[in-house]
Amino acid sequence: MVNNFITIIRLIALLLLAVSPFAGTAQPHTAQCVDCDNNCLHIAVKNNLLHYALLTPDFGVELALPMNFSVGVEGIYAWWSKDKAHRYWRIRGAWLDANYWFGAATGHRVLTGHHIGIYGSAHDFDFEFGGKGWQSRRPALGAGASYGYSFRLNKRLNLDLGVRIGYTSARITAYRPECGKYVCVDRYRKHYVGLTGLAVTLVWFPGRGDFNNPTK
Repeated sequence: MVNNFITIIRLIALLLLAVSPFAGTAQPHTAQCVDCDNNCLHIAVKNNLLHYALLTPDFGVELALPMNFSVGVEGIYAWWSKDKAHRYWRIRGAWLDANYWFGAATGHRVLTGHHIGIYGSAHDFDFEFGGKGWQSRRPALGAGASYGYSFRLNKRLNLDLGVRIGYTSARITAYRPECGKYVCVDRYRKHYVGLTGLAVTLVWFPGRGDFNNPTK
């Protein structure tokens, strides 16, 4: 799995190199700022609607930086259970990511247009359905690359469509409920390389007037 992780790092480097020519041709909005006062930095609040569709509340914050870069954090938390039926839907965790934005739309509005980036993640979970469960007592760790496109809905709202690919490693305990107790049936380390996330994210720039205006 070390070779797979190295392959992902190389892929991220190639993707960043692929978009680097745009840095010289795009007309970034941040170039209009001379002293980089408060209007040069923008903050957005984000909610991935796909996570809500899976009954997993989601909340994120992203900070737009000069030179078309941004950094963000996103978290999820769900702790649903139905003890009588032995059903659990429990997951909590977070992502940290850094993105580079490019394309014509980026020159007119922050956090808009194409973006490519890297991320790191940590989650733990406990899922049980039909008399069998899977639990990660220690955080499952992941890293990889992301791509997305964000477009304007109105003055302060965007919709961001994105995808993540990467590597995740977790130590999993498989169990089953028996006689009022939970019996371990297996323990193993799971390594995964591939699609790690899909996003249909509502992006809101809080504020009023010129304050935190994405086009200013």
